[in-house]
Amino acid sequence: MSEPSLDIESAALSWLQEHGFEPIAEQRRLAGNDKSACHLLSNRQRERIVAKLSTDNSDRLLAEVDGLRRIASSGKIRTPKIHYSSRNCLLLEHLGEGRQSPHYWGTLAQQLAALHREPVNDGQEFGLDADNYCGLSHQRNGWHSDGYSFFSQQRLLYQARQAFDNGLLETPWVIHIESICERLGELIPEQRPSLLHGDLWAGNILVAEDGLPAVIDPAVYYGWREADIAMTLLFGGLPHTFYQCYNSCWPMESGWRSRVPLYNLYHLLNHLNIFGDSYLESVQTTIARYA
Repeated sequence: MSEPSLDIESAALSWLQEHGFEPIAEQRRLAGNDKSACHLLSNRQRERIVAKLSTDNSDRLLAEVDGLRRIASSGKIRTPKIHYSSRNCLLLEHLGEGRQSPHYWGTLAQQLAALHREPVNDGQEFGLDADNYCGLSHQRNGWHSDGYSFFSQQRLLYQARQAFDNGLLETPWVIHIESICERLGELIPEQRPSLLHGDLWAGNILVAEDGLPAVIDPAVYYGWREADIAMTLLFGGLPHTFYQCYNSCWPMESGWRSRVPLYNLYHLLNHLNIFGDSYLESVQTTIARYA
């Protein structure tokens, strides 16, 4: 290949060669961290493909493939096609970089509501049959018979205890979280499990070449749909049209906005564990709101 810095395993390289990506005419780094790197590759015919490379030999890419396939199999919302996958390399369809269609946000809302209606085990269980990742963090799943047990054990308490072990969260704050978990039934209305994207912020929502929405980098599980909607509000939120259209497709429970910080406490704790104490004040403010 023309870019020796892009260390692709031989089986993936063979796929690229068989599908016209030899030589690589252009290589552009899209994103990356100390665990993986993402590159946009172009051939001489200006065809493009996305290559994600793992640098830690974990099962992170395999978990991403599983999440993409679960969402794709629903047929409700677009994800990139998977061309090749292994523990160390993932080759994905490049969806293009289009301009939003006039009905982009309404379409995304309709598709997400349809995804959230996907059944699981007759609608009786929360979680997933495998662990995966949310960002850089290991995300614990497993099956739970109710959402309160799942959200407390596998989301809030798991992250809180990890933050304590990392020296990022002091004992009184962990105790407050434990108290909040004991009162989840008072704070969150009973809801059926929904298939969730799991890490649904603006950076994981794309505009495909045809101007329609697609999603990437899922952290899927079956949980409360309000948690997916809440995540969209963590970093500024999506346009009002999205929430209005989603509510038209499947009305939200009364008072859902008051619960948004509680759902997002999981993501704030996750960010605290990943990025350090720059997220501590936000975590403490949220805990204090519900303690």
